[in-house]
Amino acid sequence: MFISSENFSLTVDCALPFSWKVSNAYAHPRAFDAISFRVRGNADYTYGGKHLHADTNDILFVPAHQDYLLSANVDESVLVIHFFLYPKAPRDIQVFHPSNPDVFYRLFTEACAIWRTKELGYRHKITSLLYKIFEQIEIQQYKAELPVKTEKLQEAVTYLHENFFSSDTTVESTAAYIGTSTVYLRKLFHAALNESPLHYLTKLRIAHAQALLKTGYYSVEEVTTLSGFNDSKYFSTLYKKYTGYSPSRNYAKTLFVSNKK
Repeated sequence: MFISSENFSLTVDCALPFSWKVSNAYAHPRAFDAISFRVRGNADYTYGGKHLHADTNDILFVPAHQDYLLSANVDESVLVIHFFLYPKAPRDIQVFHPSNPDVFYRLFTEACAIWRTKELGYRHKITSLLYKIFEQIEIQQYKAELPVKTEKLQEAVTYLHENFFSSDTTVESTAAYIGTSTVYLRKLFHAALNESPLHYLTKLRIAHAQALLKTGYYSVEEVTTLSGFNDSKYFSTLYKKYTGYSPSRNYAKTLFVSNKK
C-alpha cells in the first residue's frame, strides 16, 4: 500500500512546481513529507542501499527525515506537495505508476495554482486535493491487487460502492449493469474476494449504517432507508448478525436538545 488510509491525518505545508537540469544531487533530510507528480523526465533515487526509478507521469512519495541521492537523467519538471503526516509514515521512498496520469496531473496542477494565489481558505482546498490524490491511489492499488483482474469485476465493485445506499441495488441489478449473469457474477466474487456479491453489498450497507447511527442525527428507521434497506426488522436482524449487537445499542443520543421547558 502506497500510504494506508487507516487513521492518518495531514497538514499541508506548500505546493510548488520544480524543475532542474540533468544532474546528480544529494537531498538532505527534511522535516516534512513530500509527494510529487513527474510532469517530464526520469530519475534514479538511491537511499539506504535501495534503488528506485521514476519516469514521466509517476508519483513519488518521500517520507520526512529521509535523505537520498538523485540522478536526473534528463531535464526534469515536477509538481510537489509538502505536508506533515500523522502518525508518521514508513521511512521507505515509494513510487506509484498511475493508470490515469491525467487525473493526477490536474489535481497536482490545481494544488500548485491554489498555493500560488493563496486565496481565502487555500490550505483547506489543497488539503482536500491531497486527500483526493491519496483516494485515487488507493482505488487504483485496490483494483490492481484483486486476485482476478477482470474488467467486469472492477465494474461491479465500483457500481456497488456508488449505489449501495439505494434499495434498488441488488445482485441482479449489478449483474445487469455489467452485462453478465448473476451466476457468473457470483463466480467472479468468490474467485477474487472469497465472498458473494450479496455479502459484499451487505457489508457496505452495515458499515454505512454504523456511521450514521453514531452521529445521532438519524433514527434507526431512517438509517434503515438511508443504508439501502426496505424493512427495519430485517435491517436489525442483519445488523446484529454482522456487528454482534442491535442497532439501537449503536444509536447515539440525538445531538439536538430542545430548549423548551
